[in-house]
Amino acid sequence: MRLLLKSFVFIVLHHAAYSQTTTGQGRSVSPPTPLSSASDVRITAAPSSALSTSATIPTLTSINGVSFPSVGSIPRDFSPAGLERLWDVVGPVQAPPFTTTRVPQTPIALPSAPPALYPSWFAPSPANIFPNLKLPKGFFFGVATAAYQVEGAVKNEGKGPTMWDWNSRQPNGVADNTTGDIVDLQYYLYKEDVARVVPLGVNAHSFSISWARIFPFGTADSPVNQAGLDHYSDLINYHIKSGVEPVVTLFHWDTPLSVQAYYGGFTSPKIVDDFVNYAKTVFKAYNGRVKTWYTFNEPRVYCSQVGGYPFNISLAPGVNSSTAPYQCSYNLLRAHAGAVKAFREMGISGEIAFKNDDFVGIPWRANSTDDFNANERHAAFRIGVFSDPVYTTGDWPKIMTDTLPPSYLPRFTAQEKKDLKGSADFFAIDAYRTQYISAPPDGLAACVSNVNHPMWPECNTPVLFDSNAGWANGPSPDPLSDDWLQATPNFLRASLRTLQQRWPTKKMYISEFGFVEPFEEDRTELFRITEDVTRTNYFMTYMGEILLAIHEDKLPIAGIFAWAMVDNAEWSSGLSAKFGIQHVNYTTLERTYKRSALQLSEFFKAHL
Repeated sequence: MRLLLKSFVFIVLHHAAYSQTTTGQGRSVSPPTPLSSASDVRITAAPSSALSTSATIPTLTSINGVSFPSVGSIPRDFSPAGLERLWDVVGPVQAPPFTTTRVPQTPIALPSAPPALYPSWFAPSPANIFPNLKLPKGFFFGVATAAYQVEGAVKNEGKGPTMWDWNSRQPNGVADNTTGDIVDLQYYLYKEDVARVVPLGVNAHSFSISWARIFPFGTADSPVNQAGLDHYSDLINYHIKSGVEPVVTLFHWDTPLSVQAYYGGFTSPKIVDDFVNYAKTVFKAYNGRVKTWYTFNEPRVYCSQVGGYPFNISLAPGVNSSTAPYQCSYNLLRAHAGAVKAFREMGISGEIAFKNDDFVGIPWRANSTDDFNANERHAAFRIGVFSDPVYTTGDWPKIMTDTLPPSYLPRFTAQEKKDLKGSADFFAIDAYRTQYISAPPDGLAACVSNVNHPMWPECNTPVLFDSNAGWANGPSPDPLSDDWLQATPNFLRASLRTLQQRWPTKKMYISEFGFVEPFEEDRTELFRITEDVTRTNYFMTYMGEILLAIHEDKLPIAGIFAWAMVDNAEWSSGLSAKFGIQHVNYTTLERTYKRSALQLSEFFKAHL
């Protein structure tokens, strides 16, 4: 999931040497000094002490305190020494406090139910929210996590480094300077975490596999790490044994550092074959046990990352911060299509798609043509960029091709369009919020016609309050996330209907949704931390609207996945932004249910 990167802008100032990133799940994070000129860049050789005497010495690019090997300068040495040289790029990591899988005593008992939040005349209990409406048979009551955000054990059992292992050590890479080295240590505590959601009635867990655990060197010609395959096999088996459906994402933003260093990661077309090879390896290993797959999590957000600080120090030759998001989008879609084609040719059982994020939006001023057209641009650049090629046309939205030249946005070939169209079996949306969309203050035409305009090429902006009296769209989260997140249940049904109208499918999943409880990070007393009232209200109001969307709007919603199973490393916000329905004590790693977990449990036990 999610934090700071949630609202990473897909707008990159095309003449800037770096683009400031507005992170979702948190505040904007900017480098200490803009990467503004060639004079800021230093190219040096890595210290010879870090290398074996026979190794080629990579060059390092250093910009304002951020260092990364010049792309292509690290040799493809697939030996243990070669792996250690990749880890040298990251630096020292913190070892976990234990390295064996804990086996919990089961069943785990739930605590007594929390007292009612409000009098019944004001708000019904979760069981009494539309008590006569039931969820469809086979509905997923799921929770969600992602590998980097929860696993820890980043260097254990043969895993290679990822770009987030690296980013967490760069200046301002993570707001609170925490890393993913240990976090929830779910790598060794997965049995406990699964056992803890079973009594809640959870019947599905959406998690991601770390590419760098399966292929430490990332590439198709590099060795498979059997320990990584075995770990996820055990994890999947334990889910199935516990009655929790494993839902697997192949890529949730943790790019292997190796492929970034070798050729620039997803900004290079070389990524396609390497990703497809990784996907085929995982499909083959877990075929028949995993029935629901995602190729990519929130590709729009991910591709916005790669053009921003500090990742833009590692772009493929010929790619800059302005073109990087679109080169990434092109290569990622080709990788998605290749993986789905392999999935189907291999006869893998189950269903496959990718996870969308964001929303179509609502024109801020109902009588404004500019706002209406700006909203269409938002829909195109934020969801249509990936959903049009996959679900409707096989091609980019026309708004994008009318705006961006091929040097920015590569055009698909006829065969690529054919491969893309229909390369998903269902539609998944991370439906955190819906907001108004406004045209730029100086008008839409002034932006669209001016490539130097600060809002070009998207030429729209989300607005968090109405145009009448300035009332907020909904309750605000913790200040770490208040630049992008709001609780907007009143907009949810219309938003879901719009998605189905524009990109129709026979099945929809709400693949993530959740909320950062205001000021939870500031609390020290457990009884205050577990009383996550705003998050609880968020989930209950959303679930009521989802019931109505299923029964009144006839939307084919087949499951929801609450973000997150536990508090975790929320990307650029670190450990400070709390999305979990369970609290994690990061000293003891003890988990504690919050009110939201128990209220979700009551809701689903009454409605399934």
